[in-house]
Amino acid sequence: MKKELNLANRIWEIAYPVLMYYVAITIGMFIAQLVLGTGIENYMICKIIGSIVAIPVVYMDYKKDLMMTGKYRVKCPITAQQVKQMLAVIGITICLSVALNNIISMSPLVALSEEYQNANDAFYGSTIGWELLGSALITPLLEELLHRGVVYGRLRRRMDMWPAVVISALVFAVLHFNIVQFIYAFLLGVVFALFVEKTGKLTPAVIAHVVANGIAVIRTETGFLQEMVDGSVSAWLISVGVCFIGVSGLIVFVGNKKKEEA
Repeated sequence: MKKELNLANRIWEIAYPVLMYYVAITIGMFIAQLVLGTGIENYMICKIIGSIVAIPVVYMDYKKDLMMTGKYRVKCPITAQQVKQMLAVIGITICLSVALNNIISMSPLVALSEEYQNANDAFYGSTIGWELLGSALITPLLEELLHRGVVYGRLRRRMDMWPAVVISALVFAVLHFNIVQFIYAFLLGVVFALFVEKTGKLTPAVIAHVVANGIAVIRTETGFLQEMVDGSVSAWLISVGVCFIGVSGLIVFVGNKKKEEA
């Protein structure tokens, strides 16, 4: 009985912040849509408002965890090693986000997932300015606070690295609600968690998420790199090659020395 209660408490420890995040962002978006309307052109603005409502809710859990581990308000000078790590994070993320986007876009999944197409229409129904602000700045901050800051942090204190990485990535993926984004979010969720594991900090995951989402917005709105998703043999070879470079870089990054303490 004690073991069952302990397991239930551990599950609730992860489920509660996710539930509070979902409730907060849903209420914020609902109120915004009452005022601005539910049209696709207003979706991103309403999502931004919902995310702004949810950030302090999620941050309270993140702050509590930092205080518990003694890391709240701990300031460390920026070192040359950290700069190198950040550059590596950006390079790895560019390779993997571009390659995964290409491969998934050229697969049958996109055409088969009506939910993804509807989500894509909503996300890219506004102007590029609102999309960059929402998808490439506010959303990465909110989602990283929750998924890598709270969920992964709590899982990692309870279990070994790989189970924590996989479970946190699954939670991240499930909240995207369609198979295309599920696969993409799961794979990048693994990468972001490894960045946190390696560096001991949340910032690299936030920066990586900003880069990945920013690239997605720019590609969608400008047609940049469109030739890399035309389904040709060269497009597949380039995408697989870029993916190999990203994965190789990630392996070297994670395996190189010990993480710095936050």
